[in-house]
Amino acid sequence: MCNKKTFGFTLIEILVTLVIVSVGMLALGTFFASSIRTEGIAQERIAAVHMAEQLIESWQNTNTPPTPDCSVAGVQAGILVVGTTLANCRANNGVPVVFSLLLSQTAATAPLPSSHPSYAAGVVIAGLPTTVKVGTMLQGLDIYGTVINGSLAVDVRTASVSWQHSGKSYNVYLTHITRY
Repeated sequence: MCNKKTFGFTLIEILVTLVIVSVGMLALGTFFASSIRTEGIAQERIAAVHMAEQLIESWQNTNTPPTPDCSVAGVQAGILVVGTTLANCRANNGVPVVFSLLLSQTAATAPLPSSHPSYAAGVVIAGLPTTVKVGTMLQGLDIYGTVINGSLAVDVRTASVSWQHSGKSYNVYLTHITRY
């Protein structure tokens, strides 16, 4: 009768443990790589939204196309031109990405909702004593909102910021409806 006590692990137990730990480490490595990539895209998106917000806010405050907070080929970017894309704009906030910026402006021409009071009683515009009936015109603005001249213009302004990350395109659009 042999009374043998064994201590330690067998070779098979050690190999099984190593395989399980290796699979777990691979999963964690993939998770961390994915997190780093997603964090980079999120950082770029925040920078793009911040840039678009600055453009819209400045445009709204001055009523002229703004100067973006970025540089093109190391030189501070100039004033944007509405309808023209400014490409290769590197943000001055340290985010390592190159943006393309585009400002657009169009006249707001949507009809008024049927619940609007002007359908029943007309509307008084800018304190003028004349009441405007539906379908008539007063100083270049018809009751349906179509802009005839710039005196009471309602425009839709859009700032678009685009960039590339790992060969994939991303865009941020901010829209503001303004009356001037």
